[in-house]
Amino acid sequence: MPEQLLLPGIDPAPPPLRRARRTAPPKERLPRSLFFAIFPRPEDAASIAALAARLKDRHALKGKLSEAHRLHVTLYHLGHFPAVPREKVQAALEAAAAVAPPSFEVVFDEAMRFEQSKAFVLCGGGTSALAAFRQRLGEALADAGFKPERGFTPHMTLAYTPRKIEPHSIEPVRWMADSFSLIESHVGEGIHEVLGRWPSDRAA
Repeated sequence: MPEQLLLPGIDPAPPPLRRARRTAPPKERLPRSLFFAIFPRPEDAASIAALAARLKDRHALKGKLSEAHRLHVTLYHLGHFPAVPREKVQAALEAAAAVAPPSFEVVFDEAMRFEQSKAFVLCGGGTSALAAFRQRLGEALADAGFKPERGFTPHMTLAYTPRKIEPHSIEPVRWMADSFSLIESHVGEGIHEVLGRWPSDRAA
């Protein structure tokens, strides 16, 4: 390679500056979330929890299963917050009070893992009445100024696992949906605080 000649009094051009690589700050995990859900009756939840334990053994899953009293179907997620705004809670309570409580059977006949969330869930089967109830609740929420999500895959999360599990049939799980609740979740603490339940006399 030929030697570069420099003229007297002229310095060589400085090397180009390297741009500092920007790294995105870690996304802050907000400590509260607000959502509507249907919880099975205690006796139904106990049966589902027993099934979850059998499926855990079948698939050699590691990690913790959802406790029976925490098993639920999420209807609408209303957001994550540093602290849930009371006016948002009040608007959600009023919207829910305008909807007739559920009274139908839910049937799940399939188990699978959602690839994105890593949730191992029950789904499939007879969920048309569940979807119709969610639609009515969504209309009430929209009237109250919320923007409810449109997409809905009825499911109940049993656990979270990195193991890939293909969808497979199970003996149909039948349980009664006879109430729904507004929940404030204390994220990472395992606490579901019930802010409202319809009908209000439904046992916790």
